[in-house]
Amino acid sequence: MDSNAYIVKTCTSFIDIPNKIATAIYFSGCSIRCKGCQNKILWERDTSTIKSMSHVLAKIEENKLADSVVFLGGEPTDQMIFLIELCKNISKYKALYTGREFEDLPKELINNLNMIVCGPFRQNLFVKNRFPASTNQRYFKKEDEIWVLQNCE
Repeated sequence: MDSNAYIVKTCTSFIDIPNKIATAIYFSGCSIRCKGCQNKILWERDTSTIKSMSHVLAKIEENKLADSVVFLGGEPTDQMIFLIELCKNISKYKALYTGREFEDLPKELINNLNMIVCGPFRQNLFVKNRFPASTNQRYFKKEDEIWVLQNCE
């Protein structure tokens, strides 16, 4: 069965995954709503249209420039079932930006990702030109099937 999700846009990203070109999938709807969020316009689902799994997969395949896929929002994990199924159907390197903590993500999701930037954006912990943007956020990469917290200094 082809499931659906609220997707705002699909585009090419040169900045969201270090040293990679990605197809960026922007989900709409966010239950976290961080103060100072750069994508506040994506908090409400009515900023998007409903897209089918097959439509999103076709958009990823059409982007011959991209060697990876990144999920952004809004909050992609608010549409968890769709996100997990989408990840299972993509063979490329996959990254997720989420306001949720790594420890709160289901294993079925993290087992199908290669990179996760997690934690809510905290405006009072913002550091200009830092990746990720606030010091409470963490950046994990899967290396030889083991999740490794990356040094963000």
